[in-house]
Amino acid sequence: MWQIRNVIGDRPLNKIVMPGSHDAGSWGITDKTGVCDTASQAKMARKNPQVAAAISITQISPITEQLNSGSRYLDLRLCKQGGKWYTYHGGPLGALFFDDPATGRKGEVADIAQWIRNHPDEVVTIELNTSVPADPDPLDTRDTQAEDNAEAVELLGKAIGTAHMADRGRLSPTSTYNQFMADGANVVLLDHKSATSHGWDWPVSNMESRDSYVENEDWGDLFKQVFKNLGDQNAVIDLISGKAIDRDEHVLTTDTGDPSKFFVLSGNVDSTLAIPDAAYDVVSNGMNYKPDGLPYMLYLARAHNIKLLEKIEGEWRYSGIAKNTNVVQIDFINMGGHRADGSLIGSGDMSAAIIANNTPVTAPGTMVGTERLADGSWTAAQALPGAYGALEFAGGERAVTAMPNGDVQFLAYGVDKHLYHNILRANGSWQGWNRVVSDVLDRQLNGGRLAMASTPDGTMQALVVDKDGNLLHALRRPDGTWAETGWAGVRDNDHHVMQAKNVSVTGLSNNSVKVLVYGKDGAMRLTERHMDGTWDQAGWQMLPGTGDAKAFFGRDLSITATPDDTLQIAAIGVDGNVWHMSRNRQGTNSTWGMPRVANDQPMRASSVSIAALMDGSAQLLAVGADGNTYHATRAANGDWSPFGAVTGPWGRPLAATDVKMAGLPGGKTYTLVDAR
Repeated sequence: MWQIRNVIGDRPLNKIVMPGSHDAGSWGITDKTGVCDTASQAKMARKNPQVAAAISITQISPITEQLNSGSRYLDLRLCKQGGKWYTYHGGPLGALFFDDPATGRKGEVADIAQWIRNHPDEVVTIELNTSVPADPDPLDTRDTQAEDNAEAVELLGKAIGTAHMADRGRLSPTSTYNQFMADGANVVLLDHKSATSHGWDWPVSNMESRDSYVENEDWGDLFKQVFKNLGDQNAVIDLISGKAIDRDEHVLTTDTGDPSKFFVLSGNVDSTLAIPDAAYDVVSNGMNYKPDGLPYMLYLARAHNIKLLEKIEGEWRYSGIAKNTNVVQIDFINMGGHRADGSLIGSGDMSAAIIANNTPVTAPGTMVGTERLADGSWTAAQALPGAYGALEFAGGERAVTAMPNGDVQFLAYGVDKHLYHNILRANGSWQGWNRVVSDVLDRQLNGGRLAMASTPDGTMQALVVDKDGNLLHALRRPDGTWAETGWAGVRDNDHHVMQAKNVSVTGLSNNSVKVLVYGKDGAMRLTERHMDGTWDQAGWQMLPGTGDAKAFFGRDLSITATPDDTLQIAAIGVDGNVWHMSRNRQGTNSTWGMPRVANDQPMRASSVSIAALMDGSAQLLAVGADGNTYHATRAANGDWSPFGAVTGPWGRPLAATDVKMAGLPGGKTYTLVDAR
């Protein structure tokens, strides 16, 4: 954690991705270490000690080695047996955990406590679950079970030192790493029994588990399949591991969980499902359950982890899944091995892959939004929420406009090529994505270029270029209904439907809109739709090009209007550079100029967007030749600032294939990009 504090320092602890140890204390289990009499699987463990051990050993090394391998979440299960405390899992006992004063034996907790003292910058969360004997005397009014559970908490606090324990009165799962450090707290204790009233004894309700375990109704079918494949190790592993990964993937892509809690993903498989195959192996091979001598669950965990690692290093690196992960709890945390391609997996590779998700990759095509505030600072760039329960929205062409009340409206094509509409309300809530047109019209639009603008009366006007190059117009009223005219063709100067390659639109103070296109011939043209719904009788006017050129030809274009209805036009010319011109309300054009980068060089770009603000200034965005987003400001007096890079998610440059921007009230702008 200390090594990546510049990444996670101001991040809530429950938004930091970290490895965790499933049944951390199970490394000490053998078929001869005994049975926890009060455990749920005690009967099975006594009857079949080798099978019980085979499916209970989920870690291979002491807990301090697991911590050294990156684990920062310990699933700790303790059993009180014969007056002493041992780790356990299911039924079998593991190693002595707390010191035994009677014999002087040292428990494992001493090494853990020393590790924590030696690493004050690492926050370790311990999920404590205890199993204790029943009250021995029904006539005794004492609650000995409660006393035993409290004893475990007290002993743990004493061993670690309560000064290191986080106080839930001052900290919570949403407190940042830096806040934990400032409070001198590097241990969070989540107690399943809430055994004491100490502030450092947190109720386990602060943790939300998202299991990869299958539901009970799936067990019968899986057992049949496992028995059918007894002895076919690859088939068994594929079956059990595949089920776990499928369930994890469902959770990670559709459910963000409770934002106030720790989120623990079970990256392990359900050991119960391994019983038939484990029993077969024990009968066949004895205590050395597998040819390499690994206990059965470790053998299964290694095979599963290799599959899990491919996901974590591959498609799960994308932001939608990675940002929905807190603790990834795994078996055999410090395993080695080989990938399917034969490359070596080191003992820390699982942890490293999990930790890397603190700076995840944004999937190409994801829509990412950010605001530039009036003081010039930017909000954190975040992916837009998806449709139908998906975490993110990915697709194709998109458009954005800001409404007079501060809402931001979006039009975008999904990956299904359907056109959707959404609203980010001024209060930060989302309307949700709704289909805009029918399947028939979706096929006609076919993902073509989009543009939208608002007018002071709260109307939103949208334009689209369909698959045949036709320019279509639609209107959404302030009450949220769409005009009955639907998507109607916009006429050219010969009264045919206008043919266009690209389009941009801006609203005027009188509720009219100006529409800018590159026509079928590639020349830039401008017209106006009046507030009464009629189109300018003068038709489409060709705008002059740079120098003495009669028309401007280019690759992208954008238009906005300042409060006095002066038009600001940004475009990318055929030379690949960003150009700008203005046009006053009387129709007089300025000459084309070139906003520049800091070294006074032209800005080469592939996409451009401009938005005006109420003070008469304008903000300009461009996707540069390097694929990153850049920003410049045009002051009300016409002076330009040089282009500067825009920061995207997780501190990286905001990489994009396309950019759109809208001016918000209060001197802010909203930027929408299609992530590269």
